[in-house]
Amino acid sequence: MSSEETTVTHQQPAAIRQRLRITFARGENVRYVGHLDMVRTWERIIRRANLPIAYSEGFNPRPRLAFAAALPVGCTSDQEVLDVILSHPCDLAEVRHRLDRAVPAGIRVVDVSEVPYSTPALQTQVHAAEFVVTPSADEPVEQAQARVRALLDAPSIERTRRDKAYDLRPLILDMWVETDEDGRVRIGMKLKAEESGTGRPDEVAAALGWDATVVRIHRRKIFFA
Repeated sequence: MSSEETTVTHQQPAAIRQRLRITFARGENVRYVGHLDMVRTWERIIRRANLPIAYSEGFNPRPRLAFAAALPVGCTSDQEVLDVILSHPCDLAEVRHRLDRAVPAGIRVVDVSEVPYSTPALQTQVHAAEFVVTPSADEPVEQAQARVRALLDAPSIERTRRDKAYDLRPLILDMWVETDEDGRVRIGMKLKAEESGTGRPDEVAAALGWDATVVRIHRRKIFFA
């Protein structure tokens, strides 16, 4: 985008701030980008798109944007969501056009919408997330179904993360076996994602008996309360 391009024309008085909800997908090119780096990437995208983002107050003002839920490193996704506060309202179609031109390879804008400015913080609205996990080697459907049944029937699933033991079972809301277009087995799962506890798909993969370092994990959807 040229440096001469002007900021998106606002439609209402500049004193009225606007809250935009951006939904985007993450592909193979950015699957190993961590959350903090993804935050910085979106700060650059918004600057490149020349959008009038609002800044926090204080000694170290930061762009006002917030993500719904961090995506584990190594995963791809169909639905990542962030809220951005603009210093004044802008035309949604123009915002979408500029973002489409500003995003790097591996990031695709899916939707841009306006939400009420007073809506509760995005992170507090997240309830769960749906993932699909594909093992590195082909596996019979029956064997995968047996793994799922054993996990769902377990009264508890003790796991350790960062030297702290916890029960994974209450964090698994649902789990099922499916096949992709090539007939390969994969397991879908709906995992809790709240302040009280968040299920990690790599931990579920390990509990299923798979090597969590080589499975492919894809987040399909985020569920909001």
